[in-house]
Amino acid sequence: MSGALGGAFYLSEGDVVYAESKRTPEPSKWLVQPQEHPGEVDTARSQATRGGPAAAVDAETAGSLEWSFAVREATVDAALELLSGGSRNSPRHRFRELETPAVGRLNGMPFPMLLAEVTRRQEIVKQLSGSVTADTTVVRNPHIEAPGLQVSTLQWALLIRTGERSTPRDLAWELEHSVFSTTVEVFRLITLRLLSVDGASASPMPRAADTLSDPRRDTMSFLRAVAQ
Repeated sequence: MSGALGGAFYLSEGDVVYAESKRTPEPSKWLVQPQEHPGEVDTARSQATRGGPAAAVDAETAGSLEWSFAVREATVDAALELLSGGSRNSPRHRFRELETPAVGRLNGMPFPMLLAEVTRRQEIVKQLSGSVTADTTVVRNPHIEAPGLQVSTLQWALLIRTGERSTPRDLAWELEHSVFSTTVEVFRLITLRLLSVDGASASPMPRAADTLSDPRRDTMSFLRAVAQ
């Protein structure tokens, strides 16, 4: 699928085995193997960049359940981008015979199943669009007034990487993480008032007693339920 929003679907026997988009990261081997040392990760990452995705995927990783999940998430993430483009920017389609994608041999999914998941995510993206999109610029809230905060590993990774002009898409590429999942997580951080949309007034971090009655907690819990 050519064009500014293009990418590719890899089909085998009618099933989608992989999808890639110019606007979403590829599946990350380094999220699957967190036990590697940082120096080894950096070396492997640079070698993968020179040699392509296939150079980064060994047989043991490619056969793991974690890698299968990483590839599936990257596939759905790319499909969401490819199938949500406006008609004005619709990519041109071209079919050709290719070899097995660089992510290795994996079981595919029927297109109706993929489309159902894309449709579910489109509804969530629509709900989020009033607050944040994948391309909304966000900043850290400088007015945090709390004795202690507890965030997840991913939330902390996002917070320490948020700069002056960061978007969920930028952060997803930096972390090699799903754009969709990163956008949902950024929304949660905005709901917790740890991040703010650039240009919007940032309110102080609420007290613990106040958050119990905050109606936005229900919204966050709902989105967590449908996104996991």
